[in-house]
Amino acid sequence: MEYSSTVLEAFSAFISNPSLFALPLTLSENVLQHASAVTYPDKAQYSFQQALNRLDDVLNPRTALYLLLRRNNSLVVVTYTPYRADANAKKFLIDNRSHLINKLGEEHFSTSIICKEIGEIADARSWNERDGEGSAWGDQTHEDGAACKFGDASNAEKTEVRDLGFRKNQCRLCDRRMKNNIDDDALEALTEVKNAGDCVQLSVDIATEVLKLNFQFTQRTPSQVAFKLPTDRPSFTFYRHISNKQLYFIFCSPDCASVKERMKHTMAIPGLVNIIMKDMGVEVDQKIEIHDPEDLTFEGKNERIGKFRSMYLRNEVVGTESRWEDNPTA
Repeated sequence: MEYSSTVLEAFSAFISNPSLFALPLTLSENVLQHASAVTYPDKAQYSFQQALNRLDDVLNPRTALYLLLRRNNSLVVVTYTPYRADANAKKFLIDNRSHLINKLGEEHFSTSIICKEIGEIADARSWNERDGEGSAWGDQTHEDGAACKFGDASNAEKTEVRDLGFRKNQCRLCDRRMKNNIDDDALEALTEVKNAGDCVQLSVDIATEVLKLNFQFTQRTPSQVAFKLPTDRPSFTFYRHISNKQLYFIFCSPDCASVKERMKHTMAIPGLVNIIMKDMGVEVDQKIEIHDPEDLTFEGKNERIGKFRSMYLRNEVVGTESRWEDNPTA
């Protein structure tokens, strides 16, 4: 594998600058090129998921690449070979990942992995699995993982870097696949639901399936929130309770709304609550589903509120599989 003249310079700059989160390396006519490094979020405190969100402009379902990424005070080599990428490019990158590690210096790296979907890289739950939450990736042999694991390769350059190869997630990340696009003003409004009485309402535009802002208010009482719930169409309302300061997610789905409207809104819930809100570091304390604004009540935490037509709101979520009693529903 050939390297452009600036790859080593870019890598040296990357490892010497702790403000840089990831360095993409792309393939052009079997020559490895570097793209711009990805920085960490520009704020004092951020989650690993918020850092991963900055990879959105880097990862493409049609382009295979290497991604050097900081994780747990070490570097991980990600060989990203999406299903729709060129087959020759994917094979070339997989076959040469040991060569890359030796070229850059294996002392810099702890782990090498292969990923085939964006969520396997860009969703923190995938990394939690690899760290040992649930079934750890290191517990068994995985596809394409033997070529450079602990220097055991017979058909590849040897390296002591731990190669986990490829394995599908135990967590299927279906909520990330179901995530709707959201308008900038709606996203900005959600970041502001911080103080007691703050209230933001969204709806799905049925034609475009984009989440749009209906309104944003402050200092709302529970009765005022109920008054603002539409009676003719579904809506999502986030309300920071003025008394207990818990964040409530209220899905109001009137029976008179069309089946299409109710379906589109129901399908948007996992991506909105599990992905968009959590990507911003915001946790919902209580989920509510009602079909009439008059049914809105704010009860104690951990008590189900409403009739829960939506399977996603009925009970706890394990991974991305919502459960009703003991029966998996997703």
